[in-house]
Amino acid sequence: MPPEIVVTPFASQDRERWAELWRGYLDFYETQLPPENYHHTWQRLIAAGGPIRGLGARLGGATRPLVGIAHYLFHPHAWTTKDVCYLQDLFVDSTVRRAGCGRRLIEAVAAAARERRCYRLYWTTKEDNTSARSLYDRVARFNGFIRYDYPLE
Repeated sequence: MPPEIVVTPFASQDRERWAELWRGYLDFYETQLPPENYHHTWQRLIAAGGPIRGLGARLGGATRPLVGIAHYLFHPHAWTTKDVCYLQDLFVDSTVRRAGCGRRLIEAVAAAARERRCYRLYWTTKEDNTSARSLYDRVARFNGFIRYDYPLE
């Protein structure tokens, strides 16, 4: 029987493992951030009611180390009176991919969005991220939109 997947909010003792996983996520997207960004983001993630929320997946129980992370946030939307939920970052350690951790993290974010009565949960990924898209195509609907970034700095 495979180990149980448990999704929990981050705890202070998760800081080091969270940073390793987030670094893996950022490496995938060919992005490097200075150490102060890690500190700032971590503080936001563990602050009660902070602007960015975080969840971690663990195999085998709530006290086990993180094997996956999700960062999400709520924001207003012009087309509805309700908030929407943006799943900003989702990453699972490569050694445990396809074990259900990504799906469980998405489901946990969806539960938080439902609890807040959000209109929609959405996320973006790279077009060539085929392994993640194989999961996304099973749990969500691709709506055909392509994202553009306009540099402000």
